[in-house]
Amino acid sequence: MTTTQHAEPRDPLSAFHVGGIEVSERSVRAEQVLCSRFADHRGLIELPALAVLFDHAGGIPFHQVHGDPAAATLQARLSLSAHGRAQVGDTLAARADVVMHDDAWGSTTVEIRTGAGELRCVGTARNVRVGRAPVGETPSGEIGMPPATCDATVALPEPIPADLTGREVVEEIATKVREPGPLAEMLNGTVEILDGASDRDAGVRFRVQTEPWMGNMFGTMHGGVIATIVGQAGSFAGHLHAGPGRDHSIGDMAIGFYRSPAVDGGEVTVEVAPIKTGRRISSFEATMTSYDDVLLSRATLDVHYH
Repeated sequence: MTTTQHAEPRDPLSAFHVGGIEVSERSVRAEQVLCSRFADHRGLIELPALAVLFDHAGGIPFHQVHGDPAAATLQARLSLSAHGRAQVGDTLAARADVVMHDDAWGSTTVEIRTGAGELRCVGTARNVRVGRAPVGETPSGEIGMPPATCDATVALPEPIPADLTGREVVEEIATKVREPGPLAEMLNGTVEILDGASDRDAGVRFRVQTEPWMGNMFGTMHGGVIATIVGQAGSFAGHLHAGPGRDHSIGDMAIGFYRSPAVDGGEVTVEVAPIKTGRRISSFEATMTSYDDVLLSRATLDVHYH
């Protein structure tokens, strides 16, 4: 796969073309322009590519209403459900609304739709007020900035032959015979297969080298980037268990954030293990750890086969 030159991302919002943020008293609207940079190893836009938009929009309303502009907030947990698949070239619109809050906690609902109003993702963000001081801009710092546009083209991966099993595809990615896809490359990700007692127990390990653009206002990894990394790892695990020619997609992901890693070039690792595999749906658990085995995040994902 070859790419043309493009501007280096400054932060998660510029990396994922998120902008057009409009804030009211209890809600926020934001946009994301999708391009081929966010496609997976099949050339498709999947739920992980929407995670920065979801996380960022889901955090702003509680930050607006909790009453202390000097206090910082972040997400403790996200729950996302996909409905249909967004396409390269779509402009997505997110709306997030606070539905409950007190001095310490908030719950926000998030909907992401296409420009035509078709629902693509819905879910909730659990917000928490924290004592840490921001070292960068607050979540409202990007209000009014339009989303980035695709000023360069990233080539989509070659089509996957229909006679290959999912395991054969993931093995080709793990051995670098096949590219991992533009999104995994943007994340500096590499894939390994974790074999179990049987093929049904096999999982994946997804390693990512962090970069400063992945950071949030605390100088550690943005929750949306964590969710993107975990979701992409889950997609590889889901494909591992797919039969020849079968499509798959992440239907649901619930992710808890326990600690945010530094974005100084160190490595984070996601290990994904099957909970139960089936012909129409498989469930997985994904665990992210730092280079020194500190638990960072844990998620459950349901992968649907079509």
